[in-house]
Amino acid sequence: MAAPTPAELKVRFPDFAAVADAVVQAALDEAALQVDGSWAGEADIRLGRLLLAAHILTLDGQGSGAEAAAVAGGGFRRMKSGQLELERRDDAGTEPGTLDSTGYGRRFLELMQRNVPAVSVV
Repeated sequence: MAAPTPAELKVRFPDFAAVADAVVQAALDEAALQVDGSWAGEADIRLGRLLLAAHILTLDGQGSGAEAAAVAGGGFRRMKSGQLELERRDDAGTEPGTLDSTGYGRRFLELMQRNVPAVSVV
């Protein structure tokens, strides 16, 4: 299977179109460390790597999406300039870097649950 490319990620997730290819490739390389041949099939591996890379890029404040802007803006969901109005994101129950902190991560988590069996200790 050929690994997803920065161009493919940018087509799938246009919010990252202006991000440098080297930055996108680094996120794809990081995603490949967690999404490997043990997953169910090539389609899930490819989508998993794209989603996890998009999650990583968002947490790094890359891209033009609202989540990336909130990270880059110090964790604010809404900012207003005239008569300053700030509103922090409500991330109750999430910690920085967790998969449920971005929409891409939540989608990745669903895909991961289908591909990585639960571990039980006896």
